[in-house]
This record gives sequence, C-alpha cells and structure tokens, in this order.
Amino acid sequence: MVAVTQLPDDLAAEVAAVRIRRHLADGEQLLMPGAASGDFGVILRTSGSSRKAKSVGHSFEAVQWAASTSREVLGDPGWRWLVVLAPTSTGGFMTVARSAEPPLVWPGAGGPFDAGQFLSWYPGGAEATSMVSTHVARLLQAPGGAAFLRTMRCVLVGGGPLPTALRQRCDEEGIRAIATYGATETLGGCVYDGLPWPGVLVDVVDGHIFIDGPNVAASYVPGPEIERPWPSGDLGRWADGRLQVLGRDDDQVPVKGVNRHLSEFEREALARPGVVEAVAIAVPDGADGYRIEVFVEDATETLPRLSTGKPDRQELFRRASGQHRRVD
Repeated sequence: MVAVTQLPDDLAAEVAAVRIRRHLADGEQLLMPGAASGDFGVILRTSGSSRKAKSVGHSFEAVQWAASTSREVLGDPGWRWLVVLAPTSTGGFMTVARSAEPPLVWPGAGGPFDAGQFLSWYPGGAEATSMVSTHVARLLQAPGGAAFLRTMRCVLVGGGPLPTALRQRCDEEGIRAIATYGATETLGGCVYDGLPWPGVLVDVVDGHIFIDGPNVAASYVPGPEIERPWPSGDLGRWADGRLQVLGRDDDQVPVKGVNRHLSEFEREALARPGVVEAVAIAVPDGADGYRIEVFVEDATETLPRLSTGKPDRQELFRRASGQHRRVD
C-alpha cells in the first residue's frame, strides 16, 4: 500500500464520494471513519446499531467483484447511481463503487431524510439508487415521490426488511424495488429478492444463515479472522427457492415464561395500517424476565437513525429504559 487515508467523520457527502472513487481507482488504502488500521485495501465499519461496531477488512479485488456482479445481476450496463445513504456507510460506499459514472450525491446523504426537501433538490440525471425502506415509504407519501421513484431503473432497498405492504405499493406504482440482504462482512447486499448472486453461496443450517463467496471479508480488524462460511447471525429459511430472513438468532428473550423473538413483535406492528418500520426492544424486568417496547415509524412518529439509515437501537434501548441519550 502506497498511502493510507482515513476519512473524517465530518466530511461532506459529495467530497467523501469523490475521495472513495479516487482511492478505488488508484488502489490506495482507505479507512472509513472510526475504522481500525490494518493491511487491507478498504476497511469498513459496521453500523453498531445494536452492538459494538466492528472494523471489517476487504480487498480491492473483493470490492470490484461485488460491484461488477451487482451490475451484472441488475442488468446495469453503466448506470449513474444516486447516493442517498452516507458514502462512508457500507450501503453508500457500494453505491459509489457500483456507479460506472461519477454518482449523483444528495448533500444530505446520511442525515435525517425529508422527502420534500430531497425532491426539491433532485436535479435529475440519475438512473438507479439504494435506500432503506423508510426512505421509500416517505417518498411515496410526498407529492411527486412516486413519479421520482418510477424514473429509477431500480431501487435497491436494504438495511432491513422490505415490508409486504410497501412492496405491494411499489408494484402498484410500477417501481422496481429490490429487497437486498447482506452485511458489512459481505460488502452489503448480495442476495436480491431472496436470490443469492452468482458465485455467492447461501446455506441455511438448523435455521441459521451462512454466507460464502468472493465478497466475504477475510478478517475483522485487528482480528479475529472471519469464519468461512460466515455465520451471519440471522435466522432464515428457503421458500419457493428464495431466502426468507426471519430475524436475528440472538433476539430471543423470555417474556412471562415464554421465549419470544423480537422480530415477532415487529411483524405484528408492521401489520398495522400506516406503519412503515418497527423496532422491538427488550428491557430486563424482574417479574416477567423482559418487557417489550415496540417503537414505530409512521406518518406522525419517526425513529432515531444512524448515518447508515438504520434505526439507532441503542438509543431506543435508552428510551425504553427511561435513560437519557449518552453524550460522548
């Protein structure tokens, strides 16, 4: 490696995207904000939404393979991508890497998402984008939002499940929304609408999801090495040849003497009209083992979020526990 650069936390989204493209083109080592240093081409940082964030090392070859395979699967001959997620997050980073042309970057990428402000800013010219489900839901509620989404050749939706009702609305509106599944360890989504990419092996063993392929990282930084196939920590099953992700394998807690998965409570909340995202939080309770608090996002309530677009589960735990936000 000739040079080592760590992007600062406060770098403007447009500048971050330019620097990422330059480093990928020149083969210069690049560290995302907060990532530990190590002997890898690119070191990303997990979101840390529910547990301590980790640094994950990837090679330039892995990034190139993931970007080209994604384009192949999507039928992308060289689209210009629109970056809505923080470029320093895994989803935003791969959007930058996937874009054949210099991407169009929303200046607010990684910050609070206001659909009206976004639509007022959008100058046109992008052909595809990557978002979280709440972005899509907010755009569909805004005047002109559905028309904007229809102009995209595809909208990758990651960072969590794509609710059935939102999927149906996209289908009705003629929007090509594709649910993605993956993690920082796999350079983001490598399963599209339940179908693994060519070259990616997904196995479900006793209900647990394992992933292997050229996109899987070699190691955390500074360690340990990543087991192959990589145990995702998610539960899943195959249905009609497609992978269904059922939740985390560590979200089961005793509630009044019965073991329950937090994803069960989230699915129940998502079934209510108008709810676009739900997060269930388990709070220790001496009498019942745990009590469950479910936070939702709808037309009147919003969830606290990280720069990745994912809900900030640690902040929600503090709220559920009656604690104040931690100030670092």
